[in-house]
Amino acid sequence: MIRRPLLWAVLLLGILAGCAGKPPQVLVPPVAAAPLPVGDKSAVASVEATHSPSEAQLMAAVDDENNVFFVLGSSGVNAAGRLTVRRHAERLKANPKLEVTLIGYTDDLGSSSYNLAIAELRVNAIHKELRAQGVRLNQIRRHMAGREQLAPACRSTECRKKMRRVEFVYAN
Repeated sequence: MIRRPLLWAVLLLGILAGCAGKPPQVLVPPVAAAPLPVGDKSAVASVEATHSPSEAQLMAAVDDENNVFFVLGSSGVNAAGRLTVRRHAERLKANPKLEVTLIGYTDDLGSSSYNLAIAELRVNAIHKELRAQGVRLNQIRRHMAGREQLAPACRSTECRKKMRRVEFVYAN
């Protein structure tokens, strides 16, 4: 006979497992590809399956106005980052219904767990700056992408600098 506390524990674990969801997937911004012949569906499928943006395309897709960049291994916000945060704080305070998601990215250096931890520290630093500027708590969401969303083409120092960032993404 199964004891009640054990039965409750198993039941609770089953409920929690059923409620577990997958975090929202954040994709690298799309990059325009060369046009394909009209009606050639097999060519479209093969290009979509194998096309990965080049390093230059990946770097060009990062909008400097909507990102705060970080030094390797750091979560400190520099003067340029504080100006960017101030600009976004003013936008959010001017429109109280507007919501922003702060997405923390890292480069491909370091382990996955380290990169997620540093991404979280960076997102929290930007969150703290926004709150200090008077942005309401219910207007800010947080998400850590780490290096998981990094394209394999990013191998140079310059590209890696562009990947160490927190991006401001506004809800429609």
